Amino acid sequence: MPQGKAAGQACANLDKESRRCRIWGQPDYPAFCRGFTPEPEFCGANAEQALQILTQLECQTAKP
Repeated sequence: MPQGKAAGQACANLDKESRRCRIWGQPDYPAFCRGFTPEPEFCGANAEQALQILTQLECQTAKP
């Protein structure tokens, strides 16, 4: 996704069932993703909390 993605839109590289990145660790893995450091503030204690937190952040930063 060279141009990024809109808030609320799932990453094109995210597997819909497992919610895992299909290109993690590969040469075309984006620099933005490489630079992301998981922290409890954004990821919570589990996958469900992470999805809730990140969904809320996307809603807060969506362009009107």
